Amino acid sequence: MIHIQRDRTDASGAPVKPDSDWFELSTDWTEVAINEGSAHSVREHIYRHQSVKMALEELFHRKCAYCEARLGEVDWQVEHFRPKGSVAERRDHPGYYWLAYTWENLYPSCIPCNQSRQDKPLWGDPVAGATEGKADQFPVEDEVLRAMGPGDNLALERPLLLDPCDDNPETAFIYTTLGEIEPALGNFRAQESIRVFHLTRRRLRDQRKEKIDAVIVMLKLIRHLRQTDDPAKVAKLEGEVEAKFFSDSSLFAGAARFVRKDPDAFGV
Repeated sequence: MIHIQRDRTDASGAPVKPDSDWFELSTDWTEVAINEGSAHSVREHIYRHQSVKMALEELFHRKCAYCEARLGEVDWQVEHFRPKGSVAERRDHPGYYWLAYTWENLYPSCIPCNQSRQDKPLWGDPVAGATEGKADQFPVEDEVLRAMGPGDNLALERPLLLDPCDDNPETAFIYTTLGEIEPALGNFRAQESIRVFHLTRRRLRDQRKEKIDAVIVMLKLIRHLRQTDDPAKVAKLEGEVEAKFFSDSSLFAGAARFVRKDPDAFGV
């Protein structure tokens, strides 16, 4: 997970967000939701509008907001950070229905992060793993301060999930040479985020390991070339490695940057 600037622009300077027609639609349906209250039936065609999906893909570099895996052509979902229909931690909560069509509450998510799924066995690791995934979970530090309706102040909530657009997740996680992800010391929000988004699932771990292994190889190569080769040639390679492994658009950039931050710990 890395930080994503919600109000960023594309290469041409255009804001990466849905078109104005969708925002008008969002405003109208938000008003309907507030008027209908907890009885409101959320309309999927509004929050899954083509304009929303295109903007989310571009904004998050075609990666899952939470695990940074590549979004497939069809198998990804528009996820509500604050759940739209119910809240697992509060049976009496109607869900954040008044935020169902709010741009800032919408994120692109792969299915394993967003739905409760079992970590399926692997050939060399045949025991089934935990069943986790966000679904309608949204833990907060103090239930007394949870917003229960549109009149409540969301700013008083203290979510226990890291928000890629509001937080700096890269300071919250650590990674191992095996691709495992762990919370930084004492970071309970990172711990909860790992659990809720199921960031320990094995296939995801193995993909991170492939990225970490590749980063280690490239960093070792650059270190060697700095001692033996033309500085201009080394600088060119460094630029290429930066774009391919460490840019926001790179898969698992958070893990790659962690290796770069402490290369000695990874044997570089």
